[in-house]
Amino acid sequence: MPEPLLAGVRVVESASLLTGATVGMLLADLGADVVKVEPPHGDLIRWALGQVTPGYSPAHLQLNRNKRSVTLDMRAPEGADLFRRLVEGAEVLVDGNAPGTLVKLGLSDRVLAQMNPGLVHCSVSGYGASGPYSAIPTHGLMMSALVGANPTTVTPDGGLVQAEPEGASISGRGGDAASAAGSAAAMQICAALVRRGRRGVGCRIDVSGADALLAQSMIPVVYQANRDRIADTTTLPLLSDGTSGPRYRLYATADRRAVAFTALEPKFWARFCRAVGREDLIDARPDDAALEPPLTEVFSTRTQQQWLDLAIASGIAIGPVRSTLDEISGDEHLRRRGVFVDGDHPVAGPFTYVGLPGLIDDASLAVRLPAPGLGEHNDVFASGWPD
Repeated sequence: MPEPLLAGVRVVESASLLTGATVGMLLADLGADVVKVEPPHGDLIRWALGQVTPGYSPAHLQLNRNKRSVTLDMRAPEGADLFRRLVEGAEVLVDGNAPGTLVKLGLSDRVLAQMNPGLVHCSVSGYGASGPYSAIPTHGLMMSALVGANPTTVTPDGGLVQAEPEGASISGRGGDAASAAGSAAAMQICAALVRRGRRGVGCRIDVSGADALLAQSMIPVVYQANRDRIADTTTLPLLSDGTSGPRYRLYATADRRAVAFTALEPKFWARFCRAVGREDLIDARPDDAALEPPLTEVFSTRTQQQWLDLAIASGIAIGPVRSTLDEISGDEHLRRRGVFVDGDHPVAGPFTYVGLPGLIDDASLAVRLPAPGLGEHNDVFASGWPD
């Protein structure tokens, strides 16, 4: 098996709940040696989000795989001393604490740079470490609400009505902001490690979950931000809801399932029209609403699998719509790509992970270490990083 991409990179993760843990998980999955520093009572993520067995929530099992756990009290002299030794011996510090927490503990950016000049210090939080809202403690709903994922209007009687996002397809699920922030932070950390390897210098990275979620939805947002500047809309499939148009939408199939149809490019549209015997539609404009009835009729003539067979055989832009987790996890393509990984935890038992969004040297996620017990590796790191 090839050496993991980040093998030999030492990471200290000082974070609670989802956002910081996601950063550490991504780095650990890529091969980094990630030590999760927890308070003596443990990260709340172990206990607050349901239990497979006591202390092992699904979130903990997923996000803290491939890590080791050390417990210490950073407010106590011995705990602070051990934390400093860990940071001094690391290449990366993932700081998922509330902004300013490490400063209060005497670990300002200047002090960290003196302790470890090559340190890549990444703070990741809901609103970021700078700006008017930086002092506010945040969770996922707050991050998504800030960037328009949960637009609301207040009714005359004081009620709230949630509207559709204005052309910006930003998910309103709180966890998505944490995932977006984790991916953004991991990417920037990896870039900083490349520069560190070339120049020997560290880096200070400040990632906001709200910023990351907005950036993750950049295309519909950019179209809305510049809608008055678009002079030619004849080739524009995106309508007011951000994802519509007769050649870019979902259609029901003969077996009461659905497919996603995205024949935007002229060549794919023409290929589809010929394959279904509707050459008369080839010259229709992408935004022609009159296409919807005939396309609805065409898609109702075959089952979902028959459409997939045609798409594979003829190179047509049609894909399946999966609506339940059983359908998603049972999809042959996703399984073959290693999106789901079945494992067996020594304490929690059988567990299904969501893997990495990519194959490295044709290999999917390897769970080298199961999510650790609280303080499981205290003895290993009693004096800092082991030789």
